[in-house]
Amino acid sequence: MLSKPVFIFSAGWRSGSTLLQRLLTASNELLVWGEAGGALGALAEAELGYRQMLAPGEVMFKNGLGGNGAQQYEEFRKGGKDAVHKWIPCLNPPLETIRNAFRGLMQETYARPATELGYERWGVKEVRCGLDTADFLRALYPDAKFVFLVRETFDCLSSLKRHGWMDRPNDKRALEFYANHWVRLASEFRKATFGILIRHEDLVSDPAAVKKLRDYLEMQHIDDTFIAQSRVKGGVKNDSSLNWRERLRAKKIVLNEMQQHGYE
Repeated sequence: MLSKPVFIFSAGWRSGSTLLQRLLTASNELLVWGEAGGALGALAEAELGYRQMLAPGEVMFKNGLGGNGAQQYEEFRKGGKDAVHKWIPCLNPPLETIRNAFRGLMQETYARPATELGYERWGVKEVRCGLDTADFLRALYPDAKFVFLVRETFDCLSSLKRHGWMDRPNDKRALEFYANHWVRLASEFRKATFGILIRHEDLVSDPAAVKKLRDYLEMQHIDDTFIAQSRVKGGVKNDSSLNWRERLRAKKIVLNEMQQHGYE
């Protein structure tokens, strides 16, 4: 099913995205696929490259000026056999043709396998990517549903520490990396003009938050008791939490954005 896929954007690792993924998939209405290592962000970057090359030459993108590719395409299309004598260094198909190709990739990667597994709808969760990726997916699927998830930062960082700092186990600045990652994503999510922003703490403690989520996603069978019954854990390497020095280092980075989300 191509309509109304669900994209979960979490403010980094250990933010509760897997619990939300499992909650939604347990409905049997929606299969939420797992993280793709930032692949969706790479697709968004690729699409941005095409848009740059198609855009007028005076339009500035983050990687440079537009390439006039759309104009070159029209001139080439109308030019017949003489078109090869025209200026065509950024010749590309129309943007909608390119986006249709991206939709085809998403269809084969996510939608069709979900259907084969018996699910009517599909989704993906992501912990690395931000609003640029969400905008890209929204352009592909204007009727898609977007869930932006945040969790109290010190809880995230403590969990990351207990998991050996995950992808950065020997990095003395791992705490700063994850703290800055949380701030970047959380601030972008807060400014989003679409989708629903939800705090992990509300999701696990407030039935009204689950109902709000269910209504937004237009789902019928989210189990209100699933979260209370869920006990799955994995990857914990120790029981340590942030010490006072680590909390101080993190606080300098995250405090303002934490307060914006109602965390003290």
